Amino acid sequence: MKTTRKKRGRPAKPEGEARTLALPSIRVNPVEMSFIETQAATAGLPVSAYVRSVLTRRKVTARQTPLEDKMLFELNRCGVNLHQIVKGLNFGNGVPNDIADVLDELKAAIAKVGASYDT
Repeated sequence: MKTTRKKRGRPAKPEGEARTLALPSIRVNPVEMSFIETQAATAGLPVSAYVRSVLTRRKVTARQTPLEDKMLFELNRCGVNLHQIVKGLNFGNGVPNDIADVLDELKAAIAKVGASYDT
């Protein structure tokens, strides 16, 4: 009696989605290669994925850096505090004692973001 086993591993891609074709190789000089590698690194992509995106005219967007993730987290945290204060004001709770601290913290976070982008 022969038992059939399920195929293991990654499932096959649907028809037409597998990358089975290759482009002809292109020649670039060292300056061009350095530029391409820099652009790919800035976008957070391997060179092949970056080149594929550029050649297929897809929009290439840079991935967020860990610093940008931290800044976004801090801005979000300040925004949540500010939202809670405004919500309290809308329900007639009055101005909280720590509003000056929250606003100072928000100004500092915005200044850090601006400084990191040289604005």
